[in-house]
Amino acid sequence: MWNVNVQALEAVARLGGDDLIPFYGLLEGGRDGVLFRELENYFYYAQLRSQGIDTMDTRVVSTEIPLSEVPFVMRAMGLYPSEQEVEDMVNEVKFSKYVETGKYVDCIDLGTFIKLYVNHRPAFGLSVDQLHHAFEVLGLEEVDGQAAIERGHLLDILQTRGEHMTEAEVAEYITTLLGFNAEGGSSEIGTFDSTNSVDLIDENLPEEITADMFAAEILGFGREPDAEAVV
Repeated sequence: MWNVNVQALEAVARLGGDDLIPFYGLLEGGRDGVLFRELENYFYYAQLRSQGIDTMDTRVVSTEIPLSEVPFVMRAMGLYPSEQEVEDMVNEVKFSKYVETGKYVDCIDLGTFIKLYVNHRPAFGLSVDQLHHAFEVLGLEEVDGQAAIERGHLLDILQTRGEHMTEAEVAEYITTLLGFNAEGGSSEIGTFDSTNSVDLIDENLPEEITADMFAAEILGFGREPDAEAVV
């Protein structure tokens, strides 16, 4: 039978610090680092976004943001969760007090968001090798020694495989990534005009797409010669 040394666990917990101190230590640079300031800025920008960027109404000052803003802040921080992972994160907070209060939580404060971010972010960023592997699995041809996916096939995969998107979503996201829409797309301005989207994609997205091209020119990661990860 296993025995648990409770005193040892309590001692380790005390050494880690109280409240958010252990979580600050898991952020690069800690409480005073660039990452924390970036996260803080995105968090409070999400407050403005949830109330309407261009609204002329009096702003409601708060220390919380709606749970609906969580995926946007996570993605702004360089995480790329699937829709299922987003749902898991939101539900973790939504039902966090249900047993005690019988009510759902519909907002999240900065401290809770930091805990959520630290607990759900991957240990390593999205690596170039992962992108190359995906293209090797999906690619049909070789371009400059790399597996490549034909443009039409890629657009079809995005609409039919996995957590697939609608044709309108593909049009919006691709043209936004290519720089033809307002930054943030409909999530910022509330609308999307699909006029000429097909022509823009045909004219600016190569017929054969490699992993390096996809990472640098569409996702905008860029790549340093010795970099192991793009996040």
